[in-house]
Amino acid sequence: MTRDSGPPVDTAPADMAAEYDRQYRVWLDRQGARALDLDWRLRHLLWRQRVLLRRYPPEGKRVLDFGCMDGVFTIRLQQLGAQAVGYDLSPSAIAQAERFRGRAQHPTFTTVPPGPGQFDLVYCNEVLEHIEDDRAFIGSLIRFLVPGGMLVGTTPVGRFFWDPDHKRAYDERSLNGVLFPWGVTRIRRYYRTPLRNLLPLKQAGAAVFIFEVRPPSLRDAR
Repeated sequence: MTRDSGPPVDTAPADMAAEYDRQYRVWLDRQGARALDLDWRLRHLLWRQRVLLRRYPPEGKRVLDFGCMDGVFTIRLQQLGAQAVGYDLSPSAIAQAERFRGRAQHPTFTTVPPGPGQFDLVYCNEVLEHIEDDRAFIGSLIRFLVPGGMLVGTTPVGRFFWDPDHKRAYDERSLNGVLFPWGVTRIRRYYRTPLRNLLPLKQAGAAVFIFEVRPPSLRDAR
């Protein structure tokens, strides 16, 4: 599911939360019964999420899954040894995340943004392209990091995975322009088929940018 995660650090207005609840219900209807099958969802994580987990393993880290929807990726982070928190504006999605979690105490799910300076890693999967002020949004995510922490995430290349709510399509140059004010950045294009990622050429077909931002100083971000 891809959608606007709204203001990153303020509590969402009731009408905004209601709209995200509506979008989540629409997504559930489209996915069918498997959407509520946690084991199936965990076995079939999105390929770009699997790439993130390989490149940025969460074991032993305090991590935030920003825009977690119903928390499947957050649960996987916890399974891999993280202290994980999932944040989303949709109360319905967070309620389902808690049902998926069951009686376990962790991960934590919330519709209230965490305070600053708590996380070693912040994951942000396909949210950036939905945000009007994308540069300011990155700055708000940086504030969640502890010194030495890192922001990582994904966003579609060009118009692949296009959604009517997308505010823009990124190429590498435009994405770097959003990220670089906040630290040392790295951007890499990934394709669904692993063998295609070994070729040093741009190729046709669906792809995402996987990005990282390492802020040199969190004092300025706060």
